[in-house]
Amino acid sequence: MNKTQLFSVVALSTTAIAIPTAAQANTAVQPSNPAADDITTDKSQLPPVARVNINQITTIHKHQIAGKFATTLYIRSIPFLTFISDIASDDSELQATQIAEKINQLAANKIDANQITVSSKKAHASDDVRYFIRVDGQEFIELNANTRLPDTTGNIAQDTLQAANRMRRLLGNAKPLHSFPHIAVTPTPSPSNPIASVKPAPTKPVKVSQSRSKKTPVKPVKPSQQAIAPTQKIVTPAPKTTTITNSRVRATHKGMASYYSYEGSISRRTANGERFNPHQLTAAHRSLPFGTRVRVTNLRNGRSVVVRINDRGPFTGGRIIDVSLGAAQQIGMISSGVAMVQLEVLK
Repeated sequence: MNKTQLFSVVALSTTAIAIPTAAQANTAVQPSNPAADDITTDKSQLPPVARVNINQITTIHKHQIAGKFATTLYIRSIPFLTFISDIASDDSELQATQIAEKINQLAANKIDANQITVSSKKAHASDDVRYFIRVDGQEFIELNANTRLPDTTGNIAQDTLQAANRMRRLLGNAKPLHSFPHIAVTPTPSPSNPIASVKPAPTKPVKVSQSRSKKTPVKPVKPSQQAIAPTQKIVTPAPKTTTITNSRVRATHKGMASYYSYEGSISRRTANGERFNPHQLTAAHRSLPFGTRVRVTNLRNGRSVVVRINDRGPFTGGRIIDVSLGAAQQIGMISSGVAMVQLEVLK
């Protein structure tokens, strides 16, 4: 074998040996990415995408009343209903959640708030009366001892009317109801009338407040026949309002007001550190100094009250002040929940 043939054999051997080495080197240059493989092949491991319900206008607040569990349902930060349940069977939160979902759905469907009404009925003449809020002709919720207005009036009929008016206003700014339907009694079926319970008797609306009686025409009386003793005129006192005449007004503002009164919140601290008392004439404002006195006038009825700023808020809904329950009662905004007011900052 000459030198040329020897060099050819050596070159071929070197090439054959180097081929596997290069393949191995090429494999090492491409690192694996197990994380990328997991993302593309196992999508079930990805966290769910959070979805925000833009139609949610309700919130709930759980607390206790007289040793019982309770949950208050709010519509647009205004207290609507409080559900109360026994310690042994706590279902107040479930009830509040179910009604909240229905209200959110009504808001999403843009329900006509004028279709929110009230009704009353009883199965037999001797039974207790049951009171309901109705939506579009259907019974929506029954008010009773365990489902009532947070700032209850102590009268279920009045609680039902006020809660319905609050719902009408917050879902469509409908005018408040001033009448309550006549109590419907479901007839008891009998052999002679087997379908008596199918078709209830028609009802007539009646006024909740005392209606005026018809005037009876009076014949003219001669002066000699007139009674000697004059008749006594009955004067109805006007609603009390709180006014301060010796204080000068430093500034005036107009805007929407709301009120707050959490059940069982007597131990809650306000922003200035004192204990919250819903029956005191206090209020929350975003910027006025603590201790500032403000005259709040309800522009709908002209009633006013002077409150002391001891808390911060409100922070939602474009409102300018949150008054206590006691102040709201004095200016007549309990049934509406919110009101257009004028604020006068007093010196």
